[in-house]
Amino acid sequence: MTDQDLPLLSVSGLNRLVAQAITQKFPLVRLNAELSQVVQAASGHWYFTVKDTQASLRAVMFRKEAAQLAFRPAEGMQVSLRVAPGLYEPKGEFQCRILAMAQEGQGSLFERFQRLKSLLAAEGLFDPARKKPFPQRVRRIGLITSLGAAAFRDILVTLGRHAPRIPVTVFPSLVQGADAPAALLSALGRAANAPIDLLVLARGGGSLEDLWAFNDERLVRALAGFPVYTVSGVGHETDFSLSDLVADHRAATPTAAALWASQREQEAWQWLGETLHRQSRAMQRRLAVAQQQLDRAGLSLPNPRARLALQKMRWSRMAGLFMTLGKNRIQSERSRLEVLGGRLAALDPMAVLSRGYALVLDDQAGPVSSVQGLTVGQPVALAFGDGKARASITEISQAEGKPDKPSRP
Repeated sequence: MTDQDLPLLSVSGLNRLVAQAITQKFPLVRLNAELSQVVQAASGHWYFTVKDTQASLRAVMFRKEAAQLAFRPAEGMQVSLRVAPGLYEPKGEFQCRILAMAQEGQGSLFERFQRLKSLLAAEGLFDPARKKPFPQRVRRIGLITSLGAAAFRDILVTLGRHAPRIPVTVFPSLVQGADAPAALLSALGRAANAPIDLLVLARGGGSLEDLWAFNDERLVRALAGFPVYTVSGVGHETDFSLSDLVADHRAATPTAAALWASQREQEAWQWLGETLHRQSRAMQRRLAVAQQQLDRAGLSLPNPRARLALQKMRWSRMAGLFMTLGKNRIQSERSRLEVLGGRLAALDPMAVLSRGYALVLDDQAGPVSSVQGLTVGQPVALAFGDGKARASITEISQAEGKPDKPSRP
């Protein structure tokens, strides 16, 4: 047979043929199984994983059939089912539709969980009185989880946002499977010898089987005796493990565990912020009071600007007065000088000479004021308004009433 002889189908067509074949071959069957990963949707449908010790499969119970239940399905419950096997065609996944469910008991894992829980509770391992108080200061956080888990990334992101100054020491471990309990115990031993103030034990959600390593009795007892404060962030809010019960604090999710571990750092920063705010408010109040006191003191003191303005006005008035007095004095002196100048001008002999008179000077350049000092033939100088001339006395005559002076021989 060649490829051309084979039927050509689409993926959806193949899924439809397989679903029809399963339905025709197994129209209805009965199952005895244990319920796991029980989820009720908002629509009223229920989704399960049904399993035994060797295998598991997905199952759905629609709202119509679920409304007929006389009990509420729960994790670990042993039930008898009437199911219609089929294929969920959009994803090609084998699943069964539960048409009826009857409760028969609880699964072996759940029974083991309950027995161990009762034993450890009787020993007081879950007693709140034995749990350690949250440390006053967290300098370093220890973390036990799988490096490949989403919980690891969520915790680091949360701690980086809320406590970026606190270093984190990671102790990697398996968190699921047969080897997980021994790996977790080994990581716990390493963490006990490390310089940490708080330990976070974390992994994401899962079924009872997925989380079974955290129900290991050796791990629970080691966690109970751990020397520092412990936080369990195993699974989601609806998941519970014995590690949650024995830890000093149980967080609903790994992210919630990181938030709880960083609370002291957040409180410290909040306290610091509030303290700075209070100090700032107090300083503002003190400055306001001081400003008021300064304003009151300023009102009781003379205003230096006003005093300076008054002094400036006084000096301006005095300067104006001095200027006025100075001008008046100068004007008075100028007038006096003009009067004296007039007088001097009147007495100036040169002014007389300009009117046609002449001044007779002897040979010593002294003025000759009378004929008594002259002799005939005596040389004299005649001073005019515009120059001098030389002359000689040729004749002397006295005015009437005065004797003539004899002439020189």
